[in-house]
Amino acid sequence: MVSAAALMLGVSHAATVGFNFQVNWTDAGAAAYTGKPATATAFGIPTNGWENLAPLPTGYNSTNTGPFFTNQVINTTTSTGGLNPLPQGSVSLTWSCTAANSSGFAGYGIPYGGPSPNPGEEEVYYGFLRDEANTYSSPVGGPIPYNVSVSGLRSLFPSNPYVIEIISSTDTGNVITNTFITSLTTTQSVTYNVSRPGIGIMGGLSTLTAPMTNDSISIFGAPAVSHNTGFAIASTIAGFIVTDKPVVSMSPQPALIGAGDNVTMRAIAVGVPPLSLQWRKGGVPIPAATNLTYTASNALTPASFDLVVTNAYGSTTSKVAAITVDSVVISRGPNYTPDSKPLGTPHDGLVLGATIVASSTDANGTNRLGVAQFAATNSDQIIVSGATTDFDSTTGTIMMWVRSAATIGTAPATLFDRLTGAGGLSIVQLQSGNIEVASPGGAFDTGGTLLDGNWHQVAVTFSTTDGSVQCYFDGHPDTSATFAAWTWPVGLEIDLGLTQNTAAYSAYDGQMDDVRFYNRILTSNEVASVFTSGSLIDTSALKLQLNFPSGKNPGLTATWLLGTDILQSAPNVTGPYADVPSAASPYRFEPLGKQQYFRYRHTKSTITTNPTDM
Repeated sequence: MVSAAALMLGVSHAATVGFNFQVNWTDAGAAAYTGKPATATAFGIPTNGWENLAPLPTGYNSTNTGPFFTNQVINTTTSTGGLNPLPQGSVSLTWSCTAANSSGFAGYGIPYGGPSPNPGEEEVYYGFLRDEANTYSSPVGGPIPYNVSVSGLRSLFPSNPYVIEIISSTDTGNVITNTFITSLTTTQSVTYNVSRPGIGIMGGLSTLTAPMTNDSISIFGAPAVSHNTGFAIASTIAGFIVTDKPVVSMSPQPALIGAGDNVTMRAIAVGVPPLSLQWRKGGVPIPAATNLTYTASNALTPASFDLVVTNAYGSTTSKVAAITVDSVVISRGPNYTPDSKPLGTPHDGLVLGATIVASSTDANGTNRLGVAQFAATNSDQIIVSGATTDFDSTTGTIMMWVRSAATIGTAPATLFDRLTGAGGLSIVQLQSGNIEVASPGGAFDTGGTLLDGNWHQVAVTFSTTDGSVQCYFDGHPDTSATFAAWTWPVGLEIDLGLTQNTAAYSAYDGQMDDVRFYNRILTSNEVASVFTSGSLIDTSALKLQLNFPSGKNPGLTATWLLGTDILQSAPNVTGPYADVPSAASPYRFEPLGKQQYFRYRHTKSTITTNPTDM
């Protein structure tokens, strides 16, 4: 039995120290990849508890090919070069390796890539000491695994035992070998539950050593093995933790779940055993929840969980894991501009940012009432749903009035777009002010320009069966072309002012009015008649007309978070409910005076907040 006085002495000398190995890319011409000290709490240890050790080179410079080694002494006054004062004692470290390198492993099974790890765990994972099987074309000086020697541990833990947890990462591995911790009296082996074939960027935390009381230890990896996939069986180390008091080195993670799901939370806690574990919900202990994992069954409401870990040398609490329960949220907006054609099913336009102005008069005195104003800087857009066969005709006419800004950006600006690589048409304004009409089979430019600040009528007739396209400008035939035969993309929306389908087109800057879609080819005389008089022409063939009156139809938006959930709607709160075809969040719709009720269909499952490779 430990006396109260001895226990108090042990607590007063309790300590937790993390050691972070870093990489030096400077001699290889990549200074931005060098270093990465811990700048935030990592693996449960605050920044002042991390010793950010001197970086070792990568060996990618032919004049400096390794192997590499260095040493540092850390004590109660050390405070420069990435080092922090120890709570007591003085520790000496010497380490060597074939080469150092950097990993894009972000923890919890996630790779991130690049030279900019997020503060905390990613910074510790970033730099690692690599082995002879993990060197690409850098040092080839023979089988020289990493080796870390530490002395002075009894000054850091003068009256307490300590335990060690290893942090490993790599950029070319699929399995991490055992790590050995040796002293004059014992040799221990710790393992990693990491197997990521074909991924390469990986890492994780080791199992915990048994309590130790030695003043000096050595840490080295089991031999690494090259593999014909290029992803080695790795022997690497990114850092290690030495502690007597409890540390939650992997906290439970937040989770988004569906109503009724089971959610399993997991943590990794280190410290000299025995460890007392207690899960809490909203700060209140959960009866019998005293393991490293806890499952909340049939979760219906949001909640926050954490884990309290206690031993003879102290107590600590994990980060709080928020569990969010998904639901459908209905909000107002955006608005719709009405389809004003006199016959057939209306296809109103979803207004995303564009504004409706009462009138617009150009320098020629042409005045148009009710026009849509597009600001390219705001990425304004109007969308007409493609979930109709009205726009899938084999022949047709697309027509609109446009008044463009005097200049245009660096890419063609979208007027009309319903185009993919498989079929369809787009009508864009070029930097020259001319119109370009494109299909998968080719493109051509018109002769008229839109950069004079005046209103202009643009019309395009098409035949998908023979690929013929004719463009009209201000009622007169302009350029024509014959492309390969094509078809309309099934279900694709009509985009006005901005397209989401390609990065090659920019947002439109200007005004638009009287946008029409006919399901037949209008004759030259008919196009001219629309230009001079605004006549409707064959209302049975007119499938869309957006005249942009001042009034807008109110819209609603349904949002939910889980992409696997299926939105359902019903005319009454009691049902019957039916799936909304192809509905993805955010789902925008126009009530049109008809009350609708929504819910989502969810398949109950068990969610695990941490993968097993940690």
